[in-house]
Amino acid sequence: MPFLFTCPNCQTSTQVDDCYSGHDGTCVTCGKAIQIPDFDTSEQQTSRRPRKYSVPLLIGAGFFMVVLACVGYLLIRAGGRTVQRMTANRGRADSISNLRKISAALNAYASDHGTYPPPVFTVGGNKHSWRILILPYLNENMLYSKYNVDQAWNSAANMEVCYRLPLVFQNQRVSRFAGSQKSDYFLITGPGTLFPVTGPLSPDQVTDDTGQTLLLIETELIGQGGGFWTEPIDFQVQSLQVRGYAQLGGVLDGGFSVATVDGRGHFISEATDPILLEALITANGGERLSDDVLD
Repeated sequence: MPFLFTCPNCQTSTQVDDCYSGHDGTCVTCGKAIQIPDFDTSEQQTSRRPRKYSVPLLIGAGFFMVVLACVGYLLIRAGGRTVQRMTANRGRADSISNLRKISAALNAYASDHGTYPPPVFTVGGNKHSWRILILPYLNENMLYSKYNVDQAWNSAANMEVCYRLPLVFQNQRVSRFAGSQKSDYFLITGPGTLFPVTGPLSPDQVTDDTGQTLLLIETELIGQGGGFWTEPIDFQVQSLQVRGYAQLGGVLDGGFSVATVDGRGHFISEATDPILLEALITANGGERLSDDVLD
C-alpha cells in the first residue's frame, strides 16, 4: 500500500510504496539524498478489519425484526380470517340458493294442488316423503319416474333413487363423508306450523306475514334418522319443547339457513332469541315483528 512521503529538502510530496520503507535514495525532484522512513502498517491493517456493530445498533435491528415479525403474523391472521369469512359466506349463499329453489317448487305444487304437499304421503301402507312429490317441479322427471310409490321408500326397487340425491337437497360446500345421500333441508311440522297433523296449509291460509313465516329449515336432525333424502322424516316443532332451540342448524357454523313462504332465503344466527324463532315458525300466530327481523 503506498504512503505519502515529503522530501525534507525541497518539500515535495510523493506517493511511495511501502516496499521502500526504511530504504535510502535520492529525491526525484531535487536529487538530494533522502532516507525513506519505516512506515507503520499496523494502523492501516487495523483500519481494514471489519467494524464491530454497536450495542444500540444491534438492539434497534432486533426491535425492527420483532416488529416485522408481528406485522407479518397479523397480516397472515387477518388473511386467514378473510378466507374463513369468504368460505362461510359461500356456504350460506349455497344453502340459500337451494332453499329458494325448493320453496319455489313447493309453492308451484301448492298452486297446482291447492295446498302444500303433505310431509308424508301413504300409498298402500307405504310411507313416502314430500320430496318425491316435488321432483317434477325441480326438473327431476326422470328420477320421479323411477321411484315406485307402491313399494317402501327404502325397498330394493327404490334404493336406486335413494342413491341419486338431487344436488338441490344438499349444501355442496359442506365437508361430509363421501357418498352422503342425506338432505340438509326439512319442513317444520306440528301444531301451529304450515304442516299440522290435520293436513298441510296453502299459502292463502297463512295470516302471518309470508315473509316472516318459515317454510323450510336447514338442520341435521341428529339421531332422528334422515340418512337418505327420500326418508319420510322432517323436523317436528314439538321437539323444541323437549330439546330446545339449540338443536336447530348444525350444517353451517354460527346458525342456519331458512326459506319463508314468500320464497326468500335467509340466514338466522344461532344467537337469535327463541321467542322470535317461535314467532317465525307459526303460520297464524298473530305476532307483530319488525320489518327487518330477517334482514
